[in-house]
Amino acid sequence: MNCYGLEFHHFGLAVRSPEAAFRYLSDLGYRAGSTCYDPLQKVNLAMRHHDRMPDVEVIWPGPGPSPIDRMLKQSDSMIYHLCYTSENVDGSLAALERAGLEVLPLGMAQPALLFGGIEVSFYNITGVGIIEIIAGAPEAQNSTENVCKTQSSLV
Repeated sequence: MNCYGLEFHHFGLAVRSPEAAFRYLSDLGYRAGSTCYDPLQKVNLAMRHHDRMPDVEVIWPGPGPSPIDRMLKQSDSMIYHLCYTSENVDGSLAALERAGLEVLPLGMAQPALLFGGIEVSFYNITGVGIIEIIAGAPEAQNSTENVCKTQSSLV
């Protein structure tokens, strides 16, 4: 484990519409994972998994205003966050600050439907960018896939 207690989980790819991203990732050998609309985050989410490359979370706006709208006015797609898991989120944040990094919270921690209700939180790390931290480790991909599919008409 590293000095921050963070383990890489996925890249977050914001897109206006997911079709081109899905096709591209599929052509690279990625397979579809969980897909859902998360009403707390106000975005559509879809995980893509690969045996040898990092996971990618494809994020696109939902029916109303969403946190990614402003970013997508500048570009129709962008990797905008790195996601990590942490067994001790407060400890990880303290370690980042001890290292001299400025950690700015971007809202409160909230349960993430895509990860089976595990809490996630977002931070802007000055000089690094936006990171998402999942508190603990999400359960196996198949268990969250069923939750998401039953609560969403997406797929």
